[in-house]
Amino acid sequence: MKILAYTYYNSPWKETSGDEERIHIILSSLAKSSKGSLVVFNLSFATKSASSSKHDGVLYVSLPRKLYLSLSKVIRWSKHRDLNPLMKLTHYVDEFIAAAKLRRELEKADMILVFGSMSLFSFFLRSRRSLLELLKYGLYLSLHKLEIKSSDIVVYPSKIDLENAVRMFKPKKTVVIPNPPPICYESVEEYVRLRAKRINFDKPYFILLAGVRGKGNEEAVKAAIDVFNALPPERFKLFITGPWQDMKKYVKNPSIKLLGIVPKEQLKELLAISDYGLSPIFSHCAGTFLKVISYISAKLDIIASPYSIFGVELQKGVDVYLVRNVQEFAVIVKRIVNNDISYRKIKRERNITVCRELSISASNMIAEQE
Repeated sequence: MKILAYTYYNSPWKETSGDEERIHIILSSLAKSSKGSLVVFNLSFATKSASSSKHDGVLYVSLPRKLYLSLSKVIRWSKHRDLNPLMKLTHYVDEFIAAAKLRRELEKADMILVFGSMSLFSFFLRSRRSLLELLKYGLYLSLHKLEIKSSDIVVYPSKIDLENAVRMFKPKKTVVIPNPPPICYESVEEYVRLRAKRINFDKPYFILLAGVRGKGNEEAVKAAIDVFNALPPERFKLFITGPWQDMKKYVKNPSIKLLGIVPKEQLKELLAISDYGLSPIFSHCAGTFLKVISYISAKLDIIASPYSIFGVELQKGVDVYLVRNVQEFAVIVKRIVNNDISYRKIKRERNITVCRELSISASNMIAEQE
C-alpha cells in the first residue's frame, strides 16, 4: 500500500509545536502499521531545492516555497514567524505549484493525507475589524469548505473542533484523533516516584513551560516574572523552562527559577511536583499549545488565557482559571499564593494520564481505505 501525505508545515519531525508533534506522531504510527511505503511532502521556506530526510520510519520530502522565496528576496522580507502576512498571501500559489509537481505521484497513491490549514480563528478575529478582512475571511471559508468537501475523511484533534466543523461545513465523514501529550508517564508508579521527590507541601508550586523562542512565549515569561517578582518568596515556587536565560536580569525574587532547556525526564519530574501550569499568552498564536496538553496530562490545575485552551478538550480533575490579561493573571496568582486556596489540592495524589496509543489506531485508518 502506498501512502502519500502532504503538509505545509516546514519540518514536523522537529516537533517544535503542538501541530508538528501531532502530525509526526500520526505519521510515524502509520509508518509502523503500514506494510507499504509512506512519503510525506512538505512546503518549506528553509530550502531552495527539493531535499529529503527520514525520521522514525517516515520519509519527508521538503519542497521549496518558490513564490514566497522569490518575493521575500525582492522586497528583502525576513519575517519567518507565525501570522507572516507574505507567507499567507503566497500560500495557495505555492500549494498549486507543489500540487502540479506531485500530480503523477498522487495518481499512484492508495491513500492520501493532507495536514494543515490556515488558522480560522485568526481570520475570524481580524474579520471583525473591517469589511476587507471580512471579505478575506469569507474567501478563506469558501476555499476551506471546498477542501473539506473533496476529502473522504477529515480528522480533528478534539470534539470541540469537530462540532464546530460539522456546524460550519457538514463534512461527509470525520474522526477525532486527540492531540498526543508530548510529556506523559509510563505508569502510575513512575509518577508516584517522581512526585515523592517533592518534600515541601506548605506552599503552591507553579510551572511555565515556555519552549521555543517566539512572541507568545516571550510575553508569557515576562508576565510571569513581573507578577511573581512582587510576591513573598516564602509563599511559592515558580519553575520556568525554555531558552530564556537572558531574562535573568529581570528576576528579583529568589523563588523564581529559570531552568533553561531541560531533558524530557526532568520535565516529567517538574510536572509531577508542581500544582499549577501557567500559560499567560494574551496575543494570538496559531496552533495547539504543547504546554497546556502537558499540564492536562499531569493533571495540573491551569491558569491560562482563552487563546491557550482554544480547541483543547479538558479532562475531569483539571481546574482552569481563565484570565484575559496580565492584570487578571496577577489577581488569580496572588489569590492562590496569599489565601492558600490550593492547600488540599497540593497534597492530593492526581489521577494522571498514562502514555497510551492514539484513540483511533493507524491500522484502523488504513483498513478503512483498503
